Formats: sequence, C-alpha cells, structure tokens
Amino acid sequence: MSVRAIIIAFCCSLSIAMPALAAWQLDNEKSTLSFISIKKNDIAEVHQFNSLSGEVDQSEIKFVIDLASVDTKIALRDQRMRDFLFETNKFAQATFSAKLNNIDLTTMKVGTTTSMSLPGKIQLHGQSQSIIIEIVAAKLSNNRVIVSAKQPLLIRAQDFALIAGIAKLQSLAGLPSISNTVPVTFVLQFERK
Repeated sequence: MSVRAIIIAFCCSLSIAMPALAAWQLDNEKSTLSFISIKKNDIAEVHQFNSLSGEVDQSEIKFVIDLASVDTKIALRDQRMRDFLFETNKFAQATFSAKLNNIDLTTMKVGTTTSMSLPGKIQLHGQSQSIIIEIVAAKLSNNRVIVSAKQPLLIRAQDFALIAGIAKLQSLAGLPSISNTVPVTFVLQFERK
C-alpha cells in the first residue's frame, strides 16, 4: 500500500469517526438561565444572565456563565452585583461540570425525552460545591437537544462565600432583608457541530 493510499484511508477513517466524537455546543441565543431574588421578606424579582456557553461531549458536560452579563433590568443594580456580590474583577465566571454516565445524546430518538439526576460540581466566587441537578433532556432533531431544570436549583450564599456581598447590596439599597438562598432555573439548547 502506498503512502498516499494510507493517508487517504486514515482521513476517511477520521471522517467516519468524527460524528461520534462531535460535541454539542450551547446555543446562547436560544438558552436562558434565570434566578429569583427575594427582598423585604416577600418581594420576588426574576433576573437572568445573558452570556452562557457550554459543551456536551461523550463523557462530560461543561456549562459556563459570564457573571458580568447579569441582567436585572436596573443598570445600577447590575453594576452593584458585578462589583460587590460576584466580584467579577476576580471571579468572572461560574461553571457547572459533570461526568456523563450512560447518557448519549446522539442515540436518543427525535421527539423523545429523558429525565436524569446529574451529579457534578459548581464553581462560583472561588468556591466549589458538589451538587445534584435534576434535568429533563428532549431531542428536538438529530442535531438539536434541549436540556431544562426539572425543578429549581437552590443556591445558598453561604456555600459560595457570597454572604458579605449580599450584606453590602442590602446596605447600599437600604433594604431590611435580601434572601441568602436563590432558586435558579434554566432551559438550554445544544446543537451538534
């Protein structure tokens, strides 16, 4: 066999193997991650992050939140959250990562859904916590999957060294209270590249 034939055979084998190794990329435009803050004991407000990224491959999911993209619909509050709560000058991102066990998005049939518990790690504000997220995945097409929270994920400020930041926001806004626990929900669309 000639060198040229070997190179052609190798390239063909790569092109056949690549779809199995193709990663699913998060589509930021079609994805949302929201959280609810509660102030003055019973005033709830919905906020979101506008810049999300992530990838699912055969063995792992990784999801990244750009904390500077926080959007509360009030510019001053956004800036205070960036400066005093998230401290984005030191901690620009929050991440979730998990190993995928026996989950293969490519073999799911179009139109089907599956529920699962996804144990992984959240890294936020220099802290890392193990967590289990309950999700529902739905196969929209051969190249598109939607993953959503089956139930809200509760993030506690004390688990991520955010108590001082919340106290600072409370003082700046002149509020009697801001909850130290926030429910988080998400709907994420991934596209196979």
